[in-house]
Amino acid sequence: MGSKGTKKESAAQAPATQASAAQAPSRHAEWKVIVFLFACNLLASFMQSIMNIALDQVSADFHVRLAEANLVIIVFAIVAGTVITTAASVMRRFGLRKVMLFGLVTGLIGSLLRAVAWCFPVMVAARVVQALTTGLYFPVVNEALLMIAPKGKAGVLLSVNSGVIGIGLAFAPPIAGLLITYAGLRALFLVPAVLSALLLVAGFFVIHDIVPRQNRPIDPLSIVLSFVGLGAFMVGLNEISHHGLAAAAVMLVGLAVIALFVWRQTRIAHPLLDMRAFRAPAFTTGEVLIVLAYMGSVYLSLLVPLYLEGAAGFSAFLAGCILTVPILCYALACFVSGKVLGKHGVWPLVPLGLAVVLAGVLVPLPDAQVLPADITVNGANTVFTVNTAGRYRLSYEVNTTAALASGTTLLINGTANTASTIAPLVSLSHFSNEVMLNLAAGTTVSLQMFGIVSAATLLPGSAGASLMITRLS
Repeated sequence: MGSKGTKKESAAQAPATQASAAQAPSRHAEWKVIVFLFACNLLASFMQSIMNIALDQVSADFHVRLAEANLVIIVFAIVAGTVITTAASVMRRFGLRKVMLFGLVTGLIGSLLRAVAWCFPVMVAARVVQALTTGLYFPVVNEALLMIAPKGKAGVLLSVNSGVIGIGLAFAPPIAGLLITYAGLRALFLVPAVLSALLLVAGFFVIHDIVPRQNRPIDPLSIVLSFVGLGAFMVGLNEISHHGLAAAAVMLVGLAVIALFVWRQTRIAHPLLDMRAFRAPAFTTGEVLIVLAYMGSVYLSLLVPLYLEGAAGFSAFLAGCILTVPILCYALACFVSGKVLGKHGVWPLVPLGLAVVLAGVLVPLPDAQVLPADITVNGANTVFTVNTAGRYRLSYEVNTTAALASGTTLLINGTANTASTIAPLVSLSHFSNEVMLNLAAGTTVSLQMFGIVSAATLLPGSAGASLMITRLS
């Protein structure tokens, strides 16, 4: 009897095994999934950055302060950050297919809601819905690419994915600027709506689960702590210039709640984030470097449009076009770095990346120039040439819209002058110095900013930067 039972069990298992093998995706199907994942992250990055160029218009259309208009950025970041902490658990519980299709549904709903937003709170609510898409896609797509990447191609696929995100970040500003300038703010939101709808249709035929689902519990208290901690810190930071000590207190509360979130992850059986990875010094160092680099890119994409539109008077379209250039450089660097990573590892990329971040930028000084005949300036208004030898007094002043982890110096014939250098240990928004130097005929003088965040926005409507060159004898 036992033998017959075994045969029946084996016979019953055979069709199931064959069915499983028949459903195993081919290599061609996996490449379709990879392309679909890239397209979804392109949409996510587009939705993330599409409002950067629109803040000035949001402030005008809804009659709110610029700091209040910035809530469409802040709330999006808070919700997306919270969702990112849950993404790994959500993917294991519900599978890749449901997660990706759900993200496209929220992207479509959020975009349509923004297109018909009749008041500012509805606009913010629409951004909350869209943030679910970006918060899910960025980590889930990375994890999925690692799981299905051909042998030896994981680094290349991750770099291509970063490049695709960069393309979304690059083309969002000019597209947003074009639509805002010539069609109005509401037309801007139809682009992600159409993309979401098209990908949703394609997803039903392309996307599938790549790992078995797990009945993994998701800790609700951890989600609340993540949301409250990130929310308090970022809202306080947004209001620090208006409410001072009260905003600082809110930031401290946020940090305390974040610390409680981290502590809880080390105490529960199924944490949202496995904090044990931070025990490895290499991992921790890498994460710190990523945070610093990302801060620089976010600073560039947020404050530069505000300066170009609010202070320089450029249209949203022109501001978006200007911003496209540095972001396309980022996207190109992502594609190139993938090949370098595959051949040589991270070592040549990290030092080179840090060198680029820390490299200085010359400060242009085009306005209110009073130049004697013996001092000339180049076309970019960055390099001044002293044509008469003598002893000179050189002084400069730089004022930025926000405190920066940056420094300033005078370049004499392209070399930093130590006495003129300000390299603070804390972030500053005001830099000034004065030196006496003997200069030969033909000496060049430039004002340079350098540091972690060198893409500074000068204070509009006042002395953003000034340089004085006075011959004493």
